[in-house]
Amino acid sequence: VLTVFVVYDLPGRDCHALASNGELLANDGDLARYKSEYIDVIEGHLKTYKSQPVVLIVEPDSLANLVTNLESTPACRDSEKYYLEGHAYLIKKFGVLPHVAMYLDIGHAFWLGWDDNREKAGKVYAKVISSGSPGKVRGFTDNVSNYTPWEDPTLSRGPDTEWNPCPDEKRYLEAMHKDFKAAGIESVYFVSDTSRNGKKVDRKHPGEWCNQTGVGVGARPQASPVSGMDYLDAFYWIKPLGESDGTSDESAARFDGYCGHETAMKPAPEAGQWFQKHFEQGIKNANPPL
Repeated sequence: VLTVFVVYDLPGRDCHALASNGELLANDGDLARYKSEYIDVIEGHLKTYKSQPVVLIVEPDSLANLVTNLESTPACRDSEKYYLEGHAYLIKKFGVLPHVAMYLDIGHAFWLGWDDNREKAGKVYAKVISSGSPGKVRGFTDNVSNYTPWEDPTLSRGPDTEWNPCPDEKRYLEAMHKDFKAAGIESVYFVSDTSRNGKKVDRKHPGEWCNQTGVGVGARPQASPVSGMDYLDAFYWIKPLGESDGTSDESAARFDGYCGHETAMKPAPEAGQWFQKHFEQGIKNANPPL
């Protein structure tokens, strides 16, 4: 049995969005809480069960924001220090445990897929991993909580994809593997989230991320699922189907405009709460069928 957990509580969490902001703010006091009340507690439990193999999916939507959103989003600039120090701390803590494999989040194909973003990402992630020495990182996870198909032969680099050379997750990971190796990262393996990408959703732009209509469960969780991609450790359902991406209530404190867009299913509850209608549609549209 392999146990999988998502580590997700950085100070200033999800700095470029509003719907899934966390309990901790981007300040020194909350960074201290993150270390002592969250990471140290998890470390204690991991050390208790040394015979149990564990995978940690680390801090979705964090480091990718440092690649693309520092200049455009003040909240991300405010969070940068805490994202970097938080990662260094957790890598030092968890990365020395032989029964624990960590995967850092790298967003998805329509976030970091462009050549300049991937090149910058290589530098950012290499620096982060080095900062956690002697802790080790197994690899990276993509498409967490997103909808980008694993393969989409209808798309290519052109105006429809804003000239993105990696318009699906397979091509994205193929490119990222090369770029991260070129950046000096030694261990480059991937776990790809297929919980909601079995069917192309109705979104009109790949940047649409909130409760998309047309959702369908994707490929079953499986180790080494693709022949010829020995660096793809697994497909896995990381984001639970049926867990809301964010509320559609415009009066709510955590309302994000993306959750009010045309292709976002409504009415939707707060992020993390159960969304039965979205769940049912995902089951109905599952590919392969459930």
